Amino acid sequence: MKRALTLLAAELLSGGLLSACAPNQTTRQTTRQTTRQTVSSSSAALPFQADFTDAGVTWVANGQAYTARAPSLKPQLSPLPSAAVSAAWVGNVAWGALPGPGLIVTLDGSPETQNVGRAARLTHTRIYRQDGTAQSYGGGLSGGGEAGGVLGFPDAAITGGDGGEYVRVGLDLYQPGAGASSPATRLSSGAQPYLYALPRRGAATANVPTVQLDGGSLYRLTGSALERVDGTGRVLTSVAHGPGLIGVVGGRVVTLSAAGQIRVFLVDLREVRP
Repeated sequence: MKRALTLLAAELLSGGLLSACAPNQTTRQTTRQTTRQTVSSSSAALPFQADFTDAGVTWVANGQAYTARAPSLKPQLSPLPSAAVSAAWVGNVAWGALPGPGLIVTLDGSPETQNVGRAARLTHTRIYRQDGTAQSYGGGLSGGGEAGGVLGFPDAAITGGDGGEYVRVGLDLYQPGAGASSPATRLSSGAQPYLYALPRRGAATANVPTVQLDGGSLYRLTGSALERVDGTGRVLTSVAHGPGLIGVVGGRVVTLSAAGQIRVFLVDLREVRP
């Protein structure tokens, strides 16, 4: 195995709290706190996708895949034979999805390839194809076994803070079943573009890139500012910041622009070097 994501939103902020035990609301692990953000075909989501964990940041922009490993967070372009559409961490290994040749490949370190079909989205535990079917990661050229998927193209997917899988198809948010024959459960029919993990719980959606820390603090990128907000949506701290995606690496708030600029902030939004 070598490598393999974040989408987001605010829980009380957006009313999009989701968990396996709330059907009407609706890694292998470097850390369970993950932020996964991805492009949306049904909204004005940003046109690139990223995954943040304690291993660092891995992302795809304009068909190219990158990794920035902690602690330096220095971006590295991954040489690939064809365009990538998704990237995710699987433990300490970053994987990229190449639907053209039907492969997933490791993005740095020792090269490894798995034939999985036309993958569209990667999470910490599953590979989702363009038709919504899924499989797990595994050793060998053919990867792991078939796993629970969804009906339709997976616009966004994440491994939640509870270890479960959450997938957005259009405006519907689903929790796929454990096995390939297990149907997915629809959790929400009004999901917003960005999907993020709730620490030790499920996942939530929001209309701007958002992340929640273990202590419950919410951080979001509005397009002109990076904000820290409380559970009611009241802004506690704000700093100027352009559009981008947001996650947590090593307990610090990390942002990423489409051009690959990485910025690091303490929980009080003081900017620091990686």
